[in-house]
Amino acid sequence: MLSIINWLHLLATVVWIGGISSNILVLLPSVRESLDPRSAGALMASVMKRYRILIYASISVLLITGVVMMLLNKLYIGLLQIDNSWSQIVLVKHIFIGVMVILVIYSFEVLAPKVRLIASKGPSPELAVLQNLQMRMAVAGFVIGLVILLLTGIATSITALG
Repeated sequence: MLSIINWLHLLATVVWIGGISSNILVLLPSVRESLDPRSAGALMASVMKRYRILIYASISVLLITGVVMMLLNKLYIGLLQIDNSWSQIVLVKHIFIGVMVILVIYSFEVLAPKVRLIASKGPSPELAVLQNLQMRMAVAGFVIGLVILLLTGIATSITALG
C-alpha cells in the first residue's frame, strides 16, 4: 500500500512540476515564436484551462499522500516537532509548497481571468505587463519546484540513512 501511495505522490509531483517545466522551457517560447499575440493568448487560455484541472488534482493527491507518507515515516515525531534534521527539511519543504500553492491559486483564479479579458481586446501595454507578470510567476514556480525536489531528495536520503 505504501508503494502505491508513494507512486501516486511521485506521479502528482511529475504532473505539476513537469507541466511547469514543459510550459516554460518548450511551450511558451514556441508559442511566442509562432503565433500572433491574439492567437497565442487563445491557445494558452485553452492549455491553462486543461492544465488547471491537472494542477488542482495534483495538489489534492499530494496533500493526501504526503500526510500518509509523513505519518508513516519513522523520523516523524509529531506535528511541529522539528527535533531532527528530517523534520526541519520537511518543514522548509512545506513552506515552499505553501508558497507554490499560493502562486498557483493567484495565477489561475486572479491573474489568468484578467489576462483573458484584456487579451480579448488585442495587444496593449497593460496586457504586456500582465503577461510579463505571468511569466515571472511561472519561472518562480519552476524554481520553487526545483527547490522542493531538492529538499525531497535530501529528506529521502535522511530517511534511508536514518
